[in-house]
Amino acid sequence: MRAEHEHLDGLPERQLADRLMSIAESCSVRALGVACCSAITELTGSPTVGLYLLDGLEPELVYSRHVAEGLLDNYRAGFWKHDPVLDCIMTRGRAIDGETVIGPQQWRHSPSFEMLHEWGFAYNMGGPLWCGQKIVGVLFTATTDTNAPYTMRSLQRMEMLCRAGSLALTNMTNAGAIDAHRATTGVREPAATLSLPPRSADVAIRVCRGQTNKEIAREMGISDQTVKEHVANLCRRFRVHNRTELAACLLSPGARQ
Repeated sequence: MRAEHEHLDGLPERQLADRLMSIAESCSVRALGVACCSAITELTGSPTVGLYLLDGLEPELVYSRHVAEGLLDNYRAGFWKHDPVLDCIMTRGRAIDGETVIGPQQWRHSPSFEMLHEWGFAYNMGGPLWCGQKIVGVLFTATTDTNAPYTMRSLQRMEMLCRAGSLALTNMTNAGAIDAHRATTGVREPAATLSLPPRSADVAIRVCRGQTNKEIAREMGISDQTVKEHVANLCRRFRVHNRTELAACLLSPGARQ
């Protein structure tokens, strides 16, 4: 009995708690995406993640990993308007997978499956991210395993991830981080930041936006000294001498990783 309580379907409770806490403690949109990517791979077996915030009803992609640009472009171009998973999430307010919504017999003949299959995926699943009584975001994942449709256990784990993500988004909203993110969505993340740890990447992105150390510290909730240390480490990593050169390096097409 003790062993059963210590493990949830083979996953140690402490490990599960660590993954959920890493999501709940995220203080930026990008950090939330990174935490969700790590947790979703471990908890559901899917390496793919797409994190969207809702601007009205239209989903705005804010983070993705292991997703082909073509698939994201197709979704952004208008497929989201006819996505049965998104529609079900918005109307029912819970995690759901595409096969369950459409039906096992009809799934492989559906537009959803055809689009996923074109880019190497077989099944998809998503869940709502709440702030109070309002759905403010959606977390998606997909799997390439044609013989492994999502199970009830997968959906339960997705629900847990979304609850943790909802807590993080609520805290970010209260701290003004979501408004700050929306105000800068026109600034594309430098490609060179994708290989950086979440905190370093967040500092690097803000340096590229021209923000001062004090502005970065206030926005991220860290000290000026911590920001200075991040900037110094980034300068060493990219072999530049100051933040001006760092921003230029990060924004250049051939930025060194």
